[in-house]
Amino acid sequence: MRTCAKMRCPEPPSVTVTLRYQEREVILGDLLPERDPKLLDLCREHADRMTPPQGWRLVVEVDRPTVEVPGAVAV
Repeated sequence: MRTCAKMRCPEPPSVTVTLRYQEREVILGDLLPERDPKLLDLCREHADRMTPPQGWRLVVEVDRPTVEVPGAVAV
């Protein structure tokens, strides 16, 4: 069973994180079917709280369904 890459987190992963060093990007992508030891698998909570290192950008490429929030204004 796969678990989140954060220490002591027992939750199942929901995204795979890829680091692109030359581009200075942290990519949050759909969870890969198989674990790749060179990448990180994170649960939803840890993925949502992730912040990139200073000077890097966070790129979200996760195919999540659209969630409508009552009273929200479209931008």
